[in-house]
Amino acid sequence: MTERSIEMRFSGSHDPLAALLLCGAHKADRVMVAGQWTVVNGEIPGLDTPQLIADHSQVAKRLAEKLS
Repeated sequence: MTERSIEMRFSGSHDPLAALLLCGAHKADRVMVAGQWTVVNGEIPGLDTPQLIADHSQVAKRLAEKLS
């Protein structure tokens, strides 16, 4: 287990993977899928987070306008 996984919410789990899925983890430091890192240092490599946030905000605003 890593230092990050030694938290109260993970206590009692003997399996680190099960702890991530079952013990209230809300963010993973690293995730590998089919041999490829899809999350590194808590971030998705290559994802333009500021642009994603801007796009999401714009779409949410349009939706809110339609609903009001």
